[in-house]
Amino acid sequence: MRKIAPENPLLLAARNGRLNAKLNNYLNECRAPPDEECNHGKRKNAEDRIPNLAGFCRSVGCGLSAFDELLHEFPHLADYLCAVFEDEALNAIRSPAFWNAHFKERFGVHSEVPDNAAPVLVFEHDIEEDGA
Repeated sequence: MRKIAPENPLLLAARNGRLNAKLNNYLNECRAPPDEECNHGKRKNAEDRIPNLAGFCRSVGCGLSAFDELLHEFPHLADYLCAVFEDEALNAIRSPAFWNAHFKERFGVHSEVPDNAAPVLVFEHDIEEDGA
């Protein structure tokens, strides 16, 4: 079990220029050993963990409130951490449905139907089977 730091370790690391090194250590801890590959180049039984902000805070011995303090004092570093964790998550998740939803949300694309739009008809069977 890791020791919980009495001071904010994220702020301390940011002040002394070690935040990126701590981040890289955490990212490396999350990756499975490279010798677990099958013949298709994909990992088998990989023990990869998806790097995330909560896990990073845990690894340095703090909670998410420490990140809030970092955000206040070093907003550019906090933004960088968020970008890294978003990138790690996006590269780990292979679901097209997730990607679609993520990018719609990320880029503000909303599929709202105008009030005067015609209703969408949904058929629960193949209408071509009935003859056209």
